[in-house]
Amino acid sequence: MTTAAKVNELNELSNLLVSTLDEGVFFGSLSSFIHSHFNEHKVLIYKSYDDGSTQLVAENNRSVIDSEISTRAHGLSSYVTRTRRAYYSNAVKRDPLLVNVEYDNDVRAELCVPINSKGTVIGTIHIRSKKESGAFSELDIQEVQNILSALEAPLNNMRIYLLAKNLNRELIKRIEAREKETNKGGFVRTGTTEQLKDLKVIGHSKVFTDTMNLVKKIAPEDFPVLIEGENGVGKKLISKKIHDLSERRDSACIVVHCSSLNDDVLETELFGKDENKGLIELSNGGTIILNEVSELSLNLQGKLLRFLLSGEIYRVGGERGIPVNVRILSTSKKQLQKEVDEGKFREDLLYRLNTVSLFIPALKERTDDIKVLAEHFLNLNRDKEQFKVLTNKAVDVLVNYNWPGNAQELRNIMERTYVLADGKYIDENHLPHLVVEDKKTEVNSVEEFAEITLAELEKRHIIRTLDHLNGNKTKAARALGITVKTLYNKLHSYGLVAAKN
Repeated sequence: MTTAAKVNELNELSNLLVSTLDEGVFFGSLSSFIHSHFNEHKVLIYKSYDDGSTQLVAENNRSVIDSEISTRAHGLSSYVTRTRRAYYSNAVKRDPLLVNVEYDNDVRAELCVPINSKGTVIGTIHIRSKKESGAFSELDIQEVQNILSALEAPLNNMRIYLLAKNLNRELIKRIEAREKETNKGGFVRTGTTEQLKDLKVIGHSKVFTDTMNLVKKIAPEDFPVLIEGENGVGKKLISKKIHDLSERRDSACIVVHCSSLNDDVLETELFGKDENKGLIELSNGGTIILNEVSELSLNLQGKLLRFLLSGEIYRVGGERGIPVNVRILSTSKKQLQKEVDEGKFREDLLYRLNTVSLFIPALKERTDDIKVLAEHFLNLNRDKEQFKVLTNKAVDVLVNYNWPGNAQELRNIMERTYVLADGKYIDENHLPHLVVEDKKTEVNSVEEFAEITLAELEKRHIIRTLDHLNGNKTKAARALGITVKTLYNKLHSYGLVAAKN
């Protein structure tokens, strides 16, 4: 606010807003002031709800009446509400965070600032620009925050009003859910969104959202799930998410680290001894996560298989079977089918553990998630006043790094960087030395034509597919669109494996 005229206008706005609880007047007047102050293409205001949904309530100089509440949420509004800090992009068409946002033609930049009152975000202000370059900066964020600071009293009134209104909305939702439960004779569950937030499963890339959609589908079904992927990709976290979304969520969820103990100790830990219960028995009614199940010895694999077949565990030295109802979730950094092929893992146990399999992609395969993950790890468990910000150059370094340690490596680097870097902004020179590989340019070569039969072409394609998937026959069969048995039969006809009956 640089002129006396603007200060007077702001005082008039404050006097108007402090005397009204009409949302149309309140947010419409606020958007009108912001629009005239910045003189950009468009100003939008979204109202934020506790469950993550948002609602457009004002656009430029007018209020928006009874717009649809988006349960999916406006992406940027949801992000800014969750992180409680402003965000701007001067290249909205290339920003992964804004990939699902619809823009008018020629809109190039967007600034989003949370409307914060007494620690509660009640909405977000969005300013959109058609300027060709450098539309927004940190100075614009500060300018909007100065305006909101001058409106502290009316914003506090609106916060209290919306709190009461939202409580009423939540009560109506619960009543409707209870009515559905009564009419259908079933149980209607609410609150999944909060549980997702609590477990911090973060990402918005397509490969990540596809994986999470599958997680939501299989979580309630109560059958065993095998989760494979490299070290540090979050296999254990996904396992806990499956438990959290299942009907067993209120019962125990115990993680067993299969690689950390010797055979005898691990057997006692799993099955118990004498009068002491083992971890499987302690998980009764809940879920047990076998972390790195490929590290189990063949002896323990056999005993685990006996439990899966009979539903009873035998304590070490005991002769009486004890019935246990527990869901088994397994993780492995190794490809279990390859371990079976090499005689290191029992095929019959794999079939029992692998009712459904999930493959968690490496971080280098979901680069769209690197920025949001880095920001999350950077400010994890810190108050918003302590938040630090990554510059674009720092983000470029992170995105172009190969991340052999995946999300766990990213978390370690962000936590260390926060401690060592002075000031609010994290630039590329604050990061540890990360060797960034040059991206190779693919050169299309024209292959000379050679006569070849369809049978030989099929054989070559099958062998190349297996090589690409490191010999994993289950994945190869899935990629080829055939059954594993058909694949084995074809490989047998090529003289590459023994026949599979």
